[in-house]
Amino acid sequence: MFLLTFIRKLYKVLSSDGSPSAISFAMAFGVVAGCVPVRSGLALFMLLLTLVFRVQIAAALLAWGLTRFACSIGLARLFESMGERLLENESLHGFWKVVCNAPVLAWFGLDRYAMLGGAITGLCVGAALFLPVRALIIGYRKFAHEKLAQNKFFKWMMNFFVVRILRFIFIGSST
Repeated sequence: MFLLTFIRKLYKVLSSDGSPSAISFAMAFGVVAGCVPVRSGLALFMLLLTLVFRVQIAAALLAWGLTRFACSIGLARLFESMGERLLENESLHGFWKVVCNAPVLAWFGLDRYAMLGGAITGLCVGAALFLPVRALIIGYRKFAHEKLAQNKFFKWMMNFFVVRILRFIFIGSST
């Protein structure tokens, strides 16, 4: 049942009226929020950014869930060592002193190793995924979605009762 819900939500996000950039930003926000602990200030800030910039919440939650799953199976072990290397670097002590004591940034908890490592990893992965996800969405909408909707065979096939039932199960709409 989970797989059907996942496929349905993915199709709705890809076929929605939201811009590809909004969906890509949502994925980036979700990755950053997924790399840090759920009850942290940075995760709440990423949720706030998702709401303020009105990006696709479903895409952000999808990316957050996938990232949390990746962190639970072993990715989170890398965060602490990365954060330790960054915080304990002698040449960066002044920078981290300013950042960790800044009025708003102090709420993010970047003075902890795992938190800083997760935030840096999330920012890097989110930034690296932005353009490929955007290109994938544009390509899907340009080629697959429009071409299939205008194809005569596809229109003919959609008139069958079994196909309508499968479409309702997987996509959630009868039209």
